[in-house]
Amino acid sequence: MKDIMVIINPKAGNESSRTIKKQLVSHLKNYFDNIQLKITKKAGDAELFAIQAAQNEYEAICSVGGDGTVNEIFHGIVGQSHRPKVMIIPSGTGNLMARVLKISAIRTWAIKSFEFNKTKLIDIGLCNDRVFNLFASIGPIPDAMHEVTSEEKKWFGLLAYLKNSMANLATSEEYDLDIQTNNGNYQGKVDHLVISITNKLGSLVFTKENQSLSNGKANLFILKDSNFIPRLATLSSALSGRVEQSGQIEHCIASNISIASLDQQEIFVDLDGEKGPALPVKIQILKQQIEVYLPKTYKD
Repeated sequence: MKDIMVIINPKAGNESSRTIKKQLVSHLKNYFDNIQLKITKKAGDAELFAIQAAQNEYEAICSVGGDGTVNEIFHGIVGQSHRPKVMIIPSGTGNLMARVLKISAIRTWAIKSFEFNKTKLIDIGLCNDRVFNLFASIGPIPDAMHEVTSEEKKWFGLLAYLKNSMANLATSEEYDLDIQTNNGNYQGKVDHLVISITNKLGSLVFTKENQSLSNGKANLFILKDSNFIPRLATLSSALSGRVEQSGQIEHCIASNISIASLDQQEIFVDLDGEKGPALPVKIQILKQQIEVYLPKTYKD
């Protein structure tokens, strides 16, 4: 008997997830014998529901929410002996994981795109004891994302993140960091630091390096100069798909990364747009931990 648990975050993004429930259930009935609906009410609920699904050996979990909901589900199943496959219906603000997996942002199309005969094993990151799906970062722009309120996300969506991020682009702040990896080390001034499991942000390919989602490795980018013009130059390199060629960037590919502050400054790591733990942190890329369903049109 094939069971699927549908975990719905009604507060994600513009809250339109409520309107697609009927269509989603109708589609899932063609592929699953039992469909259980779970509605999150507070942070952490999606993780608890995912743990239940894993322990009861569900075939699959469907996430209806944003990247935060997906993150909680991944966190819930990653340590389990049985890990349900994960289907993602984007209903949040950024929906970065859905974009990387080429799932339509139009919910109706996204639902119809799944025939449940195509999957992919993907990596996840572990920062101390916290899971991240795609990105871990430090810098003024990630800090700006934490300042976006629920009301701003509801009414302005991704524009709310962009507004705060652009406002912080001119902010001058540097960190003295000690960065140790299995493929080289760095000590010194850091403006921005990004650890990226993927090589793209939505449809924007910002580097040709380490394109796989399934090899247990991540790109590490260190922007050293906090001046506004070098930041714009780095942004230009990212838009051309060669961010690692910027003269202000240190780049390597690594599986294990340790980051500490050299001056004991309190610095927090951003994990997929959410405030994560303070330094020091140990980051590990876990190979092929989660099996996700792919839309029928997906091509590598």
